[in-house]
Amino acid sequence: MILKVKVEMMAMLVIQYVNGQTNAEKVYQKAAEFVANQQLEVPDFEDYVAIKQVTLDGQQLTLADATMRGLYNYLNQ
Repeated sequence: MILKVKVEMMAMLVIQYVNGQTNAEKVYQKAAEFVANQQLEVPDFEDYVAIKQVTLDGQQLTLADATMRGLYNYLNQ
């Protein structure tokens, strides 16, 4: 548990999302890493994946579109 807290404190972008019927989490060191990976031919996530919560530099973001597409659009402004 302590290790997870340390990783989250160091990470800039933490995405908690729904994967099928289970909850999952993905951590990126930089928001730009998420944006770049979503632009790949095979992105990390499909656009429609639902986001439960996302934090950037420890601050929770409020997204109008709580999907990976919405997060991508928010960060790519």
